[in-house]
Amino acid sequence: MKKITQQEFDALPVVDGCKQCPGETDYSAIKRFPERCSFGAWCSFGAWCSFGERCSFGERCRFGEGCGFGVRC
Repeated sequence: MKKITQQEFDALPVVDGCKQCPGETDYSAIKRFPERCSFGAWCSFGAWCSFGERCSFGERCRFGEGCGFGVRC
């Protein structure tokens, strides 16, 4: 699984107002996610990550301890 850097994350495309985050990617180095992120299946997130409102996650996503979610996740 590829570990994505903050710079790579920031460069991901935005479609219809949602940042498109590929599955089978290790997001553990990313500490903050903007509102309206869309994640594919097999995502992996580190501890203490924070997500904005209206985040969408695919099947089999895994999250570390202390992850927080916005109102409509």
